This record gives sequence, C-alpha cells and structure tokens, in this order.
Amino acid sequence: MSIQPAGKTYFGLAAILTGILAVLFILANIGSSYLRISPLLFNQLNTITALLYCILTPLTVALGFMGIILKRDSMILGVLAIGMVAVPFLLLFTQFAAGFIE
Repeated sequence: MSIQPAGKTYFGLAAILTGILAVLFILANIGSSYLRISPLLFNQLNTITALLYCILTPLTVALGFMGIILKRDSMILGVLAIGMVAVPFLLLFTQFAAGFIE
C-alpha cells in the first residue's frame, strides 16, 4: 500500500466562479435602480442582490487566498478572482467614504 500524493485542489476555480457571480449581483443591484418598478419590488430586488453580493465577495476573497496559498492550486485564478471583486468593492467604498466628506 503506497501513499498517493495529494490531488489538485480547485479553490482558484471556485473563487473565479463566485467572483463572477458577485460581479453579476452587484451589476443587477445597480441595474435594478434604473427599472420602472414599484417601490416594493425595488426593495425586494435591492435587498436580495445586495445580500448575495455581500455574501459572495468575502467568500471569493477567502477562496482566492486559499488558491494563492496552496501549492496544488491555480494562483492566477485566485489573483484574478480577488481583483475582480476588489475593483467594484473599492469603487463602492470610495463612494461611501465620499458621502461623509460632503
């Protein structure tokens, strides 16, 4: 009985997939504000898309770091996933911080 080497891990791939979903949800959140819908439907869409974005962004960063740290994983996909969710997050954070300055 021989010891088999550890298999390839897929944290980088999972990070890129959750990153794509996070970006789609933040785009849906922004897009829902331009629709001509009732305030109730807008509130529901805004809440759902913002909640999913807020869940998926830290999950993407955690999976991306796991993909970067582990030797048998895709470092490039981990870095791309973190960059993909960092750009919209930083834009939203800058808008938020600018609101306090005005």
